[in-house]
Amino acid sequence: MRTLVETIDRTLSNIGREPRDRLFETILAFDNLGLSDEEEICAIASAIASNAAGMHRRHVARYLDAIKVWAVEMAIDAASPPPRLHSLPEPESVAEATDLLISGTNELMDALEAAEVTLQDRLVTELTLYTRLLKRHDVNTINIALYRVTEATALTDFKPGELVAVPLRESHPIGRTDRLEDLMVRGTA
Repeated sequence: MRTLVETIDRTLSNIGREPRDRLFETILAFDNLGLSDEEEICAIASAIASNAAGMHRRHVARYLDAIKVWAVEMAIDAASPPPRLHSLPEPESVAEATDLLISGTNELMDALEAAEVTLQDRLVTELTLYTRLLKRHDVNTINIALYRVTEATALTDFKPGELVAVPLRESHPIGRTDRLEDLMVRGTA
């Protein structure tokens, strides 16, 4: 964890004030939406899928692996609790939050480019945005979300900006005759 924190800290000091402020403003604006845990994870997954399919099309698997490794490491260190499931997510709230994250990421990337930040620092900054949002959730929720992102971005008709559903509730009971390979990934033990 120490190396990850040092990498992020070094990058945040390298990128300059304007991009760093843009990063924190995006996180704050997202926090101020007052989303439920389920709406929040759907919006984060949708924004990650949009960026993976748009900006990182050639390296989707590597991009998602980097987010997963960083987010899981940070969530373990933060001892993030499982999600609170009160009501079903509102699609309008998820869409608004997704749009906020996508536009925030685009503005952040524009600010980084204008500041002539290196490609490595731009990538670390983008990863920092999403891992800071994901680390609020437990490891199983992160795994489910990124599994759904992987599924969505693998579809040939997926377009950046589409919403990605992250079902955190059991939709049907598991029976003795259910085949393991047909069941959705529910995290790790």
